[in-house]
Amino acid sequence: MVIKPFIFSSYYLLLLHTAWDGSREKLSVGIISPYAAQVVAIQKKLGGKYEKNDGFAVKVKTVDGFQGGEEDIIIISTVRSNNSGTIGFISKSQRTNVALTRARHSLWILGDERTLTKRESVWEELVHDAKARHCFFNADEDKEFAKAILNAKNHFDQLDDLLNGDNVFFKNTRWKILISDYFRKSFGKLKSVQKKKSVLNLLSNLSHGWRPKKINVYLNCKSSSMVLKKFKVGSLYIVCSIDLVKEQGYTQVLKVWDLLPLKDIGTLTMRLDGIFKTYTDDFISHCTEKHMEGRLEVPKTWTTSLDIVKYRTLSQDERENTCCHASL
Repeated sequence: MVIKPFIFSSYYLLLLHTAWDGSREKLSVGIISPYAAQVVAIQKKLGGKYEKNDGFAVKVKTVDGFQGGEEDIIIISTVRSNNSGTIGFISKSQRTNVALTRARHSLWILGDERTLTKRESVWEELVHDAKARHCFFNADEDKEFAKAILNAKNHFDQLDDLLNGDNVFFKNTRWKILISDYFRKSFGKLKSVQKKKSVLNLLSNLSHGWRPKKINVYLNCKSSSMVLKKFKVGSLYIVCSIDLVKEQGYTQVLKVWDLLPLKDIGTLTMRLDGIFKTYTDDFISHCTEKHMEGRLEVPKTWTTSLDIVKYRTLSQDERENTCCHASL
């Protein structure tokens, strides 16, 4: 899995600081990155969060910056991720040796397994050795990782980043989430960090298949049979529908349209209805099919042998009437 080095670094720093907090022991942590620009980026993101912690010291430097020095715990960010296995600066044996020997007690290496093992190198050997010693951990399989990312992003005031389509926060959920630009703008306008966290937690629950019971979440579309739903979070509502994406097959996904107060939902529903009426009946039928696993609603899939056409052929008048809704 590929995640910005800062996310990994901040995640593990939070874990370390939480475990250390209350201890009388001094602890020094070093973050090593091969590139000066990456060091500056990490330092900027950390913003001196740990500078006032007496006894918990954090240094971020390049490999050369750590030459001759040691820290209790070293976190190495290998940075590179690509299909060719090119690892750049860290391919040089002298600098690799420096990076790997700066830790007094514990060494953590953060990177993309595919890139590090693509070519024969000491990094490939390290990955194989870590697996043999059960010291290799895949972030995709860490059940607490999404929660930790939320805490890390909150800690560094970067919750908006979690709405990026490739973010690990939604990577292993049952439902793939498609987020509109309107939702991103509405989310970005929220002033309260707690409200942002509440919105993200609700999205996380929805993406895992949770649906509220005994609460009417349905919105009426006048021109189509598409199912539109609203989910309450504080004084606002997340408005969603089901869409289909075609990859190995057709799969239902959760389309998140906007975040808005109740008084504005009617206007949004009318705009979306103008879009939905351009969909074929067959497409809407597949979108509205529901599949349950226990109490969870899970996405349905169909093989590509089916030809599910999304848009019907429109008349000139219909095209003119619906063009204003296309930006959604």
